[in-house]
Amino acid sequence: MAVKKGDELVRGKIQATANVDLTMLDLDDASFRLSYGFDLAFLKQSIRRVGLINPPVLRKRPDERYQIICGYRRIDALRELGVSSALCQLVPPETTDAACLLLNLYDNTSSRELHPIEKSLALNRLLSYYSEERIVSDFLPLLKLQPHITQFRAYQPLCLLDKEIRDALLQDIIDVRTAFMLSRLDPEAGECLARLLINLRLSVSKQAEIITTVTEIGLRDGVSTKSVTGDPEMRSIMTNDKLNRPQKGDAVLRLLREKRYPRLTAQEKQVKGLLSKVKLPPGASITPPPFFEDNRYCLSVYFTGWQELKERLDGLGLILTDDLSPLE
Repeated sequence: MAVKKGDELVRGKIQATANVDLTMLDLDDASFRLSYGFDLAFLKQSIRRVGLINPPVLRKRPDERYQIICGYRRIDALRELGVSSALCQLVPPETTDAACLLLNLYDNTSSRELHPIEKSLALNRLLSYYSEERIVSDFLPLLKLQPHITQFRAYQPLCLLDKEIRDALLQDIIDVRTAFMLSRLDPEAGECLARLLINLRLSVSKQAEIITTVTEIGLRDGVSTKSVTGDPEMRSIMTNDKLNRPQKGDAVLRLLREKRYPRLTAQEKQVKGLLSKVKLPPGASITPPPFFEDNRYCLSVYFTGWQELKERLDGLGLILTDDLSPLE
């Protein structure tokens, strides 16, 4: 493998193989590690049945200990299986850190697509050796991202999020677009909102709505995100054992919407109550104007044929005019 760094070629070549005592590895050195949140069960099963197919890649340090370049998961699996030594591939001790990182990056991206957290780790590691412009043009496509600075800016902070948020993203409890939003908040606000979203397990659109609404309430009222999410009414919903998770999510969204738009929600409740008194025939409904920005209501009638339409219209003709007078 060879990649350009400025006008020079940085090379990472396998020099030899050797049976290495695993106690000689510096397991605390994660300089080139890109993997995150993995399950070793399948890998351990594979090693038990057919042995180690792809040896880890190491670099020997002056203190005679070894750095792991590729194969962090393989090493973890071997150790959990009680293996004391393993055949490993070695690069020359003078191999640069940049070349070691690229060995790991290409080793991973050649066999799988990295998770968003791993992509973020890769971008932050690459920043130690390359400019943002070089990363955007040469490495974002390798990570299956669009070669644009906005993609770099969005993914870079993900690995710096609180572990609870990173794990929720890994488990698809929080969507990557939600993680982007959380990463732009201060850590305390992000963690408060993340805990709420993790408990509720909402759809992507509802996750975004909660983040936006809570943030807007905090800015308007000059209070912290923790104060908004820790509101007594909010706590009452979250601790209500009679509500299942979807019901709690809907209740939280309604409460936040009421707090964000108190006049609008009060007017909606009033109109809903008035409309409930209108005795509409089956297949007919009245929809108020969006956000009550004007006074035009929409009457909808569903029918399957002209006879049914006539029946619907006859039914509408029987409605007393004073039923709708409060809406004027």
